[in-house]
Amino acid sequence: MMEKHRGFSRFWNRRTGEVLFVLALLALGLVIRLYDVDDPPLDFHPTRQLHSLILARGMYLPEAPNVPAWQKERARLQAQAEGIVEPPILEMLVVQTYRLLGREVPFVGRLYSLSFWVLGALGGFLLMRRWLSVPVAGVGLGLMLFFPYGVIASRSFQPDSLMTALILWSLWALAGWRQTDSWRWALAAGVLSGLTLLVKATGGFLLFFPLAVLLWAERKRFSRRTWMQLLGVGVLASLPLLAYSLYGWFVAGYLQQQMSLRFFPQYWLDPVFYLRWASLLVQTFGLPWLVFALLGTMVLPVPLRAVAWGVWLGYLALGLALSHHISTHDYYSLPLVPFLALGVAGLMQVFLEHLPGPRRWWRAGAALVLIATAGWMLYESRTILKKADYRAEPAFWQMLAGQMGDDARVIGLLPDYGARLTYWGWITPANWWTQAEVDLRRRAGQNVDVQALLQEQTRGKDFFVITLMDEFQRQQELQQFLAQYPLFRQGDGYLIVDLRTKRGN
Repeated sequence: MMEKHRGFSRFWNRRTGEVLFVLALLALGLVIRLYDVDDPPLDFHPTRQLHSLILARGMYLPEAPNVPAWQKERARLQAQAEGIVEPPILEMLVVQTYRLLGREVPFVGRLYSLSFWVLGALGGFLLMRRWLSVPVAGVGLGLMLFFPYGVIASRSFQPDSLMTALILWSLWALAGWRQTDSWRWALAAGVLSGLTLLVKATGGFLLFFPLAVLLWAERKRFSRRTWMQLLGVGVLASLPLLAYSLYGWFVAGYLQQQMSLRFFPQYWLDPVFYLRWASLLVQTFGLPWLVFALLGTMVLPVPLRAVAWGVWLGYLALGLALSHHISTHDYYSLPLVPFLALGVAGLMQVFLEHLPGPRRWWRAGAALVLIATAGWMLYESRTILKKADYRAEPAFWQMLAGQMGDDARVIGLLPDYGARLTYWGWITPANWWTQAEVDLRRRAGQNVDVQALLQEQTRGKDFFVITLMDEFQRQQELQQFLAQYPLFRQGDGYLIVDLRTKRGN
């Protein structure tokens, strides 16, 4: 009896230690993301975050008490003007939270995103634990949580953190299905995959290919039951996105307007595209981490290796499908962070298996190196967050709007397509293109006549606002056009040109 009791105690202590270890890592990952959480969301792809803020405000304010009628209507119209591709699931969660709090709190979206990432990291850990030991899976978990780019990007108010989390939980369920061949796991995998695709359809690339490679690796185990379960997974995974797409295309119609400037197959034969893509990857993750991840993926246990290579193949397919976005928007590569961590965990497993004696000292040394690496990553993340301070931004845009008046009709050369003036200044400007945007449209085959566009887009406008001063210096045609109008206001970092009358009139 005593032997049984001691065995149970050892198991309980080991199990408790593992749980506490994982919880400690998750807590650290959460704490670093909460640093400077109330800073305006301009630290990472502000255009995308402001889009979600404008949508959320437009859903919240029209029904909020004690809000001026003009702000309710303006918020509704501004949200209506925002293009929608993915269903605004995250924004609806934020709106419900606004209602509970009784006011708009801009960093609520950030809180949801960072929480989803931490929960997703737990799913990634459980996926690794199916084939890797706790210490090795813990290395992967730590990298998922502490990698500086992941820390910054996962705080962003956009659906990518939630999508990445759902990808990891979906792969965990798919792996459970392939290990057990049970209907319970198949149904869980189908439901989670369906949620992933609904949150953001690009997640389908990172689910379909891992599943395909995993099924190919285990093709000898196929049975009629497997095919039936696979059909069930496919139906459950595709139905939510199919229903949403049919509604968006044929009922509401808003998705028809969102598919332009997304597909550039001509890039596939352009070596510059691949160089630009590779350069962005290296800039985002660092070449050593990419090399470690790919080498480590080669030595993972077979099922996990199949999943990991499937993700990399899916990422390549995603890049070819969305060639412009993959080479210009680093957050399209954000879901790679957990699989970089997975590859590094694979290397760690090989390292631990081939330690010379006495192993205890080598393991202690490895633990110290890993702790120091984690500490440095946390320090680097905090430094990045501390350096970025955008608390003066709301007042600047409110001041700018105040000079023109709430009802001013405005066009501008502004950051984030004018979203800062929209959100903080309550003025919805028409956006004048940057030179890069003009070039993009010309590459897409569009005929762009700058002078004709200026005449058309400034017609009926009161002011032309410029805050992108360097960009303004690059656009000679714009300077010549605006030279015929008087300057209305000028200050540190901005020009306001009066379009209501020409010089000399």
